Amino acid sequence: MTDAIDQFADELDPMLVEHVRTWTRHRGLAPLVESLQRQTDRRRFLDIWIEAMAADRLFEAGWSLDAEVPTPSGRQCDLRAERDGKVFYLHLKRLYEPEERKPAQLVLSPRLRVLEQICRPYLVRIRWREDLDDEQMQHLVERASAFLHEARLGEELTVRDALGLEMGGVRVVGPWAGDHISLAIGLPGGFIDRTGRIKALLMKAYEQFMPRAANVILVAGARPDVAGEFESAVLGTPEERWDQHPARGYRVAWGRAADGFWSGGSRPESRLCGWCRFQPHLPVLRADVLPRERPKPATWLEEAVLPLR
Repeated sequence: MTDAIDQFADELDPMLVEHVRTWTRHRGLAPLVESLQRQTDRRRFLDIWIEAMAADRLFEAGWSLDAEVPTPSGRQCDLRAERDGKVFYLHLKRLYEPEERKPAQLVLSPRLRVLEQICRPYLVRIRWREDLDDEQMQHLVERASAFLHEARLGEELTVRDALGLEMGGVRVVGPWAGDHISLAIGLPGGFIDRTGRIKALLMKAYEQFMPRAANVILVAGARPDVAGEFESAVLGTPEERWDQHPARGYRVAWGRAADGFWSGGSRPESRLCGWCRFQPHLPVLRADVLPRERPKPATWLEEAVLPLR
């Protein structure tokens, strides 16, 4: 009789599937295997498969694991990890998105590269309709150039043709370390800001924290270009600060709005969050970890999650 692991095995790393199968004999991880086996929905199965990927890396690093650990509030922690007298609780959330075209499949037109010559320290997302002819592309570039010479952080321009059909657009999404604009490709269908959805996942994970314990949140998503939105969700939206002097070498002072998960000292129990690209056919997560403070040397909790990076 086949189960959900068999059903979705073609999308998964074969070696990890073998590892997970052996966990039926592991007291702490057997509940995770049972949860995977009884899923009938692909989306929910992959939500849980992230937990298996994390568990495998921690298990290989010598951590003793328990899955689906209840909290005093009646909720559950995804994983409890213990080693050498240290204990932490890991909460994993997946940023679900419908199947969409990857930016890597799009090539930035040389005409659009002209916009990178504009002397403004911004990261700009740009999108365009792929059937544009040379004249239409030039019109898009001219409109975008005029806009970007004056635009502020967070502002967006949509360019349309004579029939009212969208040709493309640009959006100023964040500060950039260089002197000139840096372009990033946005999806042809439009810009999607995932910051609010990521923050909602962080909030949901926070509600599942084990009290008076070390807790770590890891958010995973299919796209490779969401790290900036993750930082905005945790630290606050980037904003220009006219009440402060710019750092040396910069013309604009940058700060963070008070809308982040950690803003204003909120949720002090949360000390470590991370983001990773979720690729179920690979055995690793490659998480980027964001500590609340950056002490030297690193805390034991930062070192504990090294297997996930």
